[in-house]
Amino acid sequence: MAEDLIRLGTLNKDAVILAADQRGFLKAENIRMEMNIVTDSPTLLRNLIGGRTDLIVNNADNVIAWAEGQGADPNPNDFVIFLGGSQGLRQKLVVLSSVNDFCDLKGKVLAVDAPTTGFAIVMIYILKQRGLELNRDYTFKAFGNTPKRAEALSRGEAWGGMMNLPDDEIQARGFKVLARSEDYVTHYARGLGATRREWANANEELLVRFIRAFVRATDWVTDGKNKEDVIELLLPENNNSKLRAEEAYEESVSPRFGFTPRSRIDLEGIRAILELRRTAGLMKPPLPKPEKYVDDRFYKKAVAGLAG
Repeated sequence: MAEDLIRLGTLNKDAVILAADQRGFLKAENIRMEMNIVTDSPTLLRNLIGGRTDLIVNNADNVIAWAEGQGADPNPNDFVIFLGGSQGLRQKLVVLSSVNDFCDLKGKVLAVDAPTTGFAIVMIYILKQRGLELNRDYTFKAFGNTPKRAEALSRGEAWGGMMNLPDDEIQARGFKVLARSEDYVTHYARGLGATRREWANANEELLVRFIRAFVRATDWVTDGKNKEDVIELLLPENNNSKLRAEEAYEESVSPRFGFTPRSRIDLEGIRAILELRRTAGLMKPPLPKPEKYVDDRFYKKAVAGLAG
């Protein structure tokens, strides 16, 4: 029997995506996954809207923003989160070496993926805590993902940005860390599975099988006895650096920053993102409930038949 194709859009391959694809969990569900890796979230979401991908793995913030017409597309989109990912946030506000304090960012351009979504909102929140306001004290310019933002700093086109660069690379590039997201943000839902509600309803049985494969992949990744195998999977995604692959593994299984157990959907993390967007002035109270952006019917069906 021919395998069913699912086209997945993502900005990077995390341990669960790699495991689902390379350890046979998708194959066991008779699914072939075609990955479409892009370098910025607007392209990721536009591909989903345009039907070039079926599903995406992304932060809840982007799903919420585009659902509300606050992304690069001014029209609301009927997106739905169907699968959990990781919890917590480990991003760094990376700046040029000449920046010694937050006040040094006044009048400066900061690099983002997109100005009204994702980690840009976290940066707005951090800087607000330090008395700086967007478009009064600093401005944003969109460059794309972390490598693109880092290049913008190296070229002198921006003075800082939220990034997930390893500390040794930050030092090698002559940058410094001004703030760490975990010191400001306790909950954050990222790496979740999302799609168009219309597609989910039309492909329910296929989506349930996909979720089942990813739940099994998450179980495998977070089982300590598979540590060395998971690190092996992560090596190519970390420039074949054993140290970086090990660091990626430790974050993957961390109770604060790692994958949610059995890929459950992190409603608390979604609620925290809604609050961040309110603080950034992008949403007004009363805030919607997290459930507005979630449909857990597919997830419940997927895990119902799994043991354990």
